[in-house]
Amino acid sequence: MTLHDYITALRKHWIAIVLLALVGAGAAYGYSRVLPEQYRAEASVMVIPVRGDNTSELVQGANYVQNLVQTYTILATSPRVLQAVIDDVGLDETANRLARRVSAEAPLNTVVIDLSATDTSPEGAQRTADAMAEQLAVAVADLSPEGADSRPAVRVETIAPARVPTVPVAPNTRLNVILGFVAGAALGVAYALIRTKFGTRLASVDDIADVTDLPVIGSVAGTGDQRPIAAHLRSNPAGRVAESLRHVTAGFKFVDLDHSHRVILVTSGSSAEGKTSLALGLALSLAEIGHRTLYVEADLRRPSASQYTGLDSQVGLTTVTIGSTTLDEAVQGWAHADLDLLLSGELPPNTVQLLSSDRLQQVLVTAREAYDYVIVDSAPVLTVSDALWVAPATDGVLFVVRANRTRRSELERSLRALESTHIPVLGLVLNDVRLPARSPYYSTEPAERKASRLRPRRLTSPSATDG
Repeated sequence: MTLHDYITALRKHWIAIVLLALVGAGAAYGYSRVLPEQYRAEASVMVIPVRGDNTSELVQGANYVQNLVQTYTILATSPRVLQAVIDDVGLDETANRLARRVSAEAPLNTVVIDLSATDTSPEGAQRTADAMAEQLAVAVADLSPEGADSRPAVRVETIAPARVPTVPVAPNTRLNVILGFVAGAALGVAYALIRTKFGTRLASVDDIADVTDLPVIGSVAGTGDQRPIAAHLRSNPAGRVAESLRHVTAGFKFVDLDHSHRVILVTSGSSAEGKTSLALGLALSLAEIGHRTLYVEADLRRPSASQYTGLDSQVGLTTVTIGSTTLDEAVQGWAHADLDLLLSGELPPNTVQLLSSDRLQQVLVTAREAYDYVIVDSAPVLTVSDALWVAPATDGVLFVVRANRTRRSELERSLRALESTHIPVLGLVLNDVRLPARSPYYSTEPAERKASRLRPRRLTSPSATDG
């Protein structure tokens, strides 16, 4: 992925990033609210040599104490001292558990030890810190070597007793919320990048653009029912489905500027992506603008056009190919005077042999001479190889992608398979798209309904109302 791809991914999924960041901040805030407040109290003690009658003894004593400070720091959090603290304060816990909420540190080049204790109550923290200072002094007196007068050589004195804290040190709600927000945003960014890189289903034109540079001719609105696109074109010619299909037809006409692409293969990667419905709709749309159009049902595995149209499919492409009937005898008119349909005919046992035969190519050559456009509906590319055998007899391929159903990998594999036919893929059509609401100024509702809606109402005068 390039830098532009990263930026595009973040812009495309910015709502998810913001939502995850807010969720992270909210979760951190809620977690902070359920945690008990912790208070910390601190006390400071100094390690002092007992004797120092002259300068030499003072220097020796200072060096001796300096070497012992780190040892006494460890001693302050040892079970020897902490168990005495537990007995003194009356705590109901072990020395090991108490060690988790106390600490002792000695600032560099000093003989001072800072003791701290954390507790859920301010008074408890203060009592524990003071008890540590007292019990450390006792332990040092017991463990320190004795001088000539049988007194300990080192003593520990409290120089800063603990005070009752007023502000809790934990939880730090503000810091937790910031960290939660950052973590949620990071998770959102990761989601956006992973979705862009490894997203399995194509939902928009931008998703298709990430896979291929082939043009997307248009997007067809979802029908919302089981009826084919052509049925919506007939029953509601001013509806959103019909208008979106006309956009596709217009885009197809721009691809066909030199009028060399007249026999068009319509296929998809897998089944249930709406290729037959779209092929019928495209053929009807071309017929509506005055082009003699023939729809050819070359999907001989699972033909379904007869279910959409109600026409008899016993006579069709297969019977014409084997020479049982002529093209003129097999075609059937449907929905428009300029539209003919050549349905599948009887399903053959040797589908590939029939579709790859010279006779089928001759049928399409005859259709090319008789019609302005021939729309050939073929089986899905990844299911069977039928489309690859039919493609060389056509001028180009129109590939159907169904929104939120076609996978990225399927589109890539399908386009690689079509490359082997050396027939150009003219473009892709995104089918079953949830289009935005239509403009109130450019509504496609029927003219009669629009006129009745826009007709001014008669207003009753106040005087007539008053009687």
